[in-house]
Amino acid sequence: MLGFDLREVAKLPNAEKIKKVEELNGLFMKAKSAVLANYQGIEAPELTALRSHMRGRSIDFRVIKNTLARQAAKNTPFELLDQEFNGPVSLVVSYEDAVAPAKALSDYAKSGDKKTPKVICGVVEGKKVSPEEVKALADLPSKEALIAQLLATMNGPTTNFVGALSGLLRKLVGTLNAIREKKASE
Repeated sequence: MLGFDLREVAKLPNAEKIKKVEELNGLFMKAKSAVLANYQGIEAPELTALRSHMRGRSIDFRVIKNTLARQAAKNTPFELLDQEFNGPVSLVVSYEDAVAPAKALSDYAKSGDKKTPKVICGVVEGKKVSPEEVKALADLPSKEALIAQLLATMNGPTTNFVGALSGLLRKLVGTLNAIREKKASE
């Protein structure tokens, strides 16, 4: 008979678990946004294709251990997800663009693969978002398109102002020319 309970020994942290928790904690601290998704039913080759798809967009895709994720999320913006770390969970993370994980998952779903991860929820700049909000983020135009729209909107009034001003100047020049010609003919 052993002098200790093996279940208690299994609960003790080992160096590998501590390292993974520290790594996840660093990831949670740096991330601008993330989406939690259930990957159940996705075969290994499809997961590999999904990882490749994410890597091509500079997005981190990880299958995570729930207990380690709960520990790593403490005192980070991802602490909000504590209750969501259940079942087969993957984490899709972006360090630069807040909507990139949502867009990447949406694009992957449109690519035609049989099974895609099911969105559980997300965190965008410290706020928890529902699956519907993740979908809404995915449907937003890209950052570059939004900037182009903004610049076009800002450019419109100045173009109109310049056109109106040049019309007034043309009238003034025409009037002055008419006065000059009238005085020259007198």
